Amino acid sequence: MAPPYNMFENSGGRGAEDSSTAVFRALRAGGDTHVWWWRQPLRTDPADLALLNTEEFRQALCLHSERDAAAYVHTRATARRAIGELLDVAPEDVDIEKPQCPVCGDPGHGPTRLSRPDVPLAISLGRTGGHTVLAVGTGATIGVAAEHLRPVRQDVLAESWLTADEALHLLELPRGAVRDEVFYRCWARKEAVLRALGHVPDGVRPDQIESYPATTDTVLMHCPGTPGTPGTPGEQHPDGRTAWVVRDLALSGRAAAAVAQPAGTEPACGPVRTHLPGGTARPLHGAP
Repeated sequence: MAPPYNMFENSGGRGAEDSSTAVFRALRAGGDTHVWWWRQPLRTDPADLALLNTEEFRQALCLHSERDAAAYVHTRATARRAIGELLDVAPEDVDIEKPQCPVCGDPGHGPTRLSRPDVPLAISLGRTGGHTVLAVGTGATIGVAAEHLRPVRQDVLAESWLTADEALHLLELPRGAVRDEVFYRCWARKEAVLRALGHVPDGVRPDQIESYPATTDTVLMHCPGTPGTPGTPGEQHPDGRTAWVVRDLALSGRAAAAVAQPAGTEPACGPVRTHLPGGTARPLHGAP
């Protein structure tokens, strides 16, 4: 099969641009965050392939596993459809890219961003247990993570990424489903912060980031850093810590998930609206 042409070069127009700008302004006024959750397919859908640009098509061809290729293709296509619906534009008018890191220039871990339409939406993607999660916000950056729940080993306290308080809290919980859920809640929250940060400062370790596992729904977390680090949004303390609003996401009874956004920025974090398969957006966390 020959790769499709880059349909983004010749599509779009002033109407789509004006529509997306108006929708973005409305979203920004409320500080809304939107989250989508869907299952990854086992086979590639030709309708998904039609939405990929040339470079994405080439990347899909480089994946040796059919399941990995199907997940990659479906993720890119579904993200376009979701963002297009959110901004009231056609999915063909949506382009997502991963540019170089603004701090170190590495192309491998730059923040995912929307390059078309020309509106500054923050985007984050994550995968776990055969599912994909997408978060979109109007702030400077966003991070989302999900962890499939599975039994935790007996030596849970030996995990090097846990803080002392996290390990103590887990030790006090009964073994089984309760401990498993809290364990992966800790990791999902930390991973969401690290993904939102994009470039992790040298020497920063997950065991330096407290996730407050005894608190549910919303926590304020801090990540060590360097004062004045370029590209680091949000509130910064004199000691270099950055503050992040982290909210748990009720996406599935089989996964712990969280979304992180910088604290102390405008707009303030508004409601989180989740889009689950087979239903409409469901408001969480203070939504009207």
